[in-house]
Amino acid sequence: MQDFNSKLSTADTAKAQLESAISTANSAKTNLTNATNTANTAKTNLTNATNTANTAKTNVETATANANTAKTNAETAKSNLEKATTTANTAKSALETAIANANTAKTNLDGSTSTANTARTNLNNTISSANTAKSQLEAVINSADTIKSNLSDVISQANTAKTNLDASVATVNSVFDKLVAENTSATSNLSQLRDENFNSQEILAGVADLRAYLGLSDDDILGVQVDYKNKTFTRIAGATNLSAGSDFDAFSMFGGRKRCNVSDDGTITAYYGDSGYKEDGSNGQVMVYQPKFYYLVCPVVYDPIETGIGYHLRKANYYVSEKPRAGFRLHPAFFDANGNEIDYVLMGAFEGSLWDESAGAYLLLDEQVMSQSADKLSSISGAKPASGLSQNLTRPNLEQMAQNRGSGFHLENIQITSMNQLLMMIEIAGNLQNAIAQGVVSIPDNSAYNCSSITGSTSALGNATGQAQSTINEKGGTRTTETANGKTSVSYRGLENPWGNIWKFIYGINIWGNGKMAGGQPYICTNLVPAESKNSDNYEGAGFTVTNANGYISAMGYSTKYDWLFIASECLGNSSLPIGDYHYVTTNLNGYRIALLGGRWSDGTLAGGFYWYLTSGVGSRYRYFGGRLVYVPTASMS
Repeated sequence: MQDFNSKLSTADTAKAQLESAISTANSAKTNLTNATNTANTAKTNLTNATNTANTAKTNVETATANANTAKTNAETAKSNLEKATTTANTAKSALETAIANANTAKTNLDGSTSTANTARTNLNNTISSANTAKSQLEAVINSADTIKSNLSDVISQANTAKTNLDASVATVNSVFDKLVAENTSATSNLSQLRDENFNSQEILAGVADLRAYLGLSDDDILGVQVDYKNKTFTRIAGATNLSAGSDFDAFSMFGGRKRCNVSDDGTITAYYGDSGYKEDGSNGQVMVYQPKFYYLVCPVVYDPIETGIGYHLRKANYYVSEKPRAGFRLHPAFFDANGNEIDYVLMGAFEGSLWDESAGAYLLLDEQVMSQSADKLSSISGAKPASGLSQNLTRPNLEQMAQNRGSGFHLENIQITSMNQLLMMIEIAGNLQNAIAQGVVSIPDNSAYNCSSITGSTSALGNATGQAQSTINEKGGTRTTETANGKTSVSYRGLENPWGNIWKFIYGINIWGNGKMAGGQPYICTNLVPAESKNSDNYEGAGFTVTNANGYISAMGYSTKYDWLFIASECLGNSSLPIGDYHYVTTNLNGYRIALLGGRWSDGTLAGGFYWYLTSGVGSRYRYFGGRLVYVPTASMS
């Protein structure tokens, strides 16, 4: 019984322990359940937090991308604003320039109005004189058929002219004496003046061929009478009933002119229209073949220049002929370096660009990396004309780079320039910009760049005269296709841009003055060895002085020996007919100046084929100065 009780007590103890253990287990279970629930809640919260974090991450990434885009947009807006500011400043400068030009134009217009009133009075006087001259001319015409039998009358008239000219010579000699006293360096110029007056005396006293003054009538002589004073062109001789273009093709100096490819040894490898003809330089330089011709200039109305050197030519008859004839001379463009007659010359069809010898390639964008000792002046399409934007592109260096191409190659000279001017004057017989087109003269200027247009837009015209359908302008890397008159290139019988786009240096001419010779006297190189700052030895005075004030041409300078020059002795005109071109000069020039022709991209109606810039000093270079390649062959002596 005691054992049973003992076991019972043990069992009760075990039961109590079991119940306690169960209770503990149940508590543990409850705690585990609570912990599990807490863990599950924490897991859910962590999952939610992770999702929230991922969403936040995505939002941050999106915000970052948006911020970067906003930054890029802001930088672009800043760049655009800077460009707009630059453009606005440029526009402001252009507006200020336009205002200044407008004020100048108003002043000029006021002056023109005054001049017009004076001209009206002079015109009334001229009409009266013209009626008298008409009566005198009718008398001359009536006596023309019997002029041989009435030679004594002609001699009497010539003696009267000689007496009048002797009086002029006496006046000139007086001026000569004064100039010698004032400046001994002018002696050589005045000695030339005495010779010039003697030559003029011979012409007026002798009058070898009166027909030249009354007007030639031969069908194979082409001529034009230019009345600078009354602003008229009149076709004469064989050109009387002709129109510019195909009517002139039958005459070799016009119709025989054509584009061609030329190798560096001067060989013509192809002509325009041939299968091998190229304008990109791959078959040689692109030149214009110009056959030789003979010319005659007959002064009709002229009077002495106030400086006492040469004459104002106010009315003249200009003639050209394929063959030599009495009174005509071979144009001076057609003589080689040795002074021998040649059959043709070649002119660069396009304004000059450069061949980079070190790179073995053409410089198509005026890259400003020239080497005058190695590079070559070129004439190809698809290139921006070379300029002196930052490189030393001067007249002598352009001449050197032309000669680098080969013997016979040169920078365009005054003889070839004047020859082309004469042909344009006779064929067009009018203001060139009105008759053909304005040329590249209305491109807005940007002072940071060479703003000229790319060459070659007249390629489709070939040998014809006209205006390109479109021209590509390049400015600081930006290309614009232009189609408007004033922004597209012109061509005269294969020669692109004889005016406009970029000023062209003309060599073989120096302007010199001693302070008492108005705008100076042109000095002409008599061979193909040009030099700067020279007015002696192989440089000869032209026998007349240049206008002493900027303006539009009203009279050309004239001397018998240099009657082929087209440089104004007086500029009191305007932009209308006949020439309508401008001259820039140095008033009372004391020293040397160089010559540039044609104008640049923004010169408007100032520009033209007779537009001279004679104010730049020796060694000048600039972003709107360039040049043109020419080739002068050597005569065969076989």
